[in-house]
Amino acid sequence: MSIVEKAVEKLKNTRPQEPVGLKVAPSAEPGPPYVTSKSSVERLQERIGEIHAAVEKTPVWHVDIEALKWVGVLPSEEAAPRLADELRRIKRPLLANITGNNGAVPVDNGHRIMIASSLPGEGKTFTALNLALSLAMERDFEVLLVDGDAPKCDLTRLLKLEDRPGLMEVLADEQLQPANVIVRTDVPNLLVVPVGGRNPLAAELFSSRRMEYVLREFGGQGRRRLLVFDSPPLLATSEAQVLAPLMGQIILVVAAGSTQQQSVKSAIDTLTGCKCINLILNRARLPAGEDHYGNYYSRYYKDR
Repeated sequence: MSIVEKAVEKLKNTRPQEPVGLKVAPSAEPGPPYVTSKSSVERLQERIGEIHAAVEKTPVWHVDIEALKWVGVLPSEEAAPRLADELRRIKRPLLANITGNNGAVPVDNGHRIMIASSLPGEGKTFTALNLALSLAMERDFEVLLVDGDAPKCDLTRLLKLEDRPGLMEVLADEQLQPANVIVRTDVPNLLVVPVGGRNPLAAELFSSRRMEYVLREFGGQGRRRLLVFDSPPLLATSEAQVLAPLMGQIILVVAAGSTQQQSVKSAIDTLTGCKCINLILNRARLPAGEDHYGNYYSRYYKDR
């Protein structure tokens, strides 16, 4: 059982002093019909305004940081400074690939960042959650953390969002607006999309035209929004392999001392359509104060 699975089981038995979560957010009020005399730009601006208003009207969801620390998916006070520094080292190249700063060439769809692993239990959900929180500290962006791991939905369970409609519902139901499954949280600049109910056609939904539309809507239509996807393991299911070509940047989490080299190679071979692949070595035990940048984070580009 992975650390996230243990954390989920541990959270089931917790009784936090403050309630975790709120009621299901009401759907946004439908806006007035467009006037045919308006230009395409004006209609688009109105549509964008409706999308933003739908998200901003939803109740704020409480993220119990202390409970997440207690179950081990967020660092303790003692470990937090070192992890925060490591996350800064990780996110800088990701942001440069989006903005083109520091001489980087902007990556197509670079704001879509997928967190994956070769096999279960390597720490991808831990990485996705902590990276999203670190990115949310950036002043120029907001972050949408999406649980795309339909088979396990660990992220959804950790945040107590099991009863909320999410990614699976908005892909299956074309009448459901993507903005209506986005959950605002009380963490500044952090939004969340739960995975929703299980669907045996998850891979087919991920490869549908509807998925591209949903991704565009999740992107905020003009907002400086980063999408962080917690995906299924690449070698365990087909969903991650379908999702990868829609992403701009991929982080492959490798567990130090347990992930086999052949598994990493096989996982990378499945990542067709994405030229920006990043490797993170998780659970590496290095002496405090050592310059572990090169050991912790490396980048791998593959031409396809």
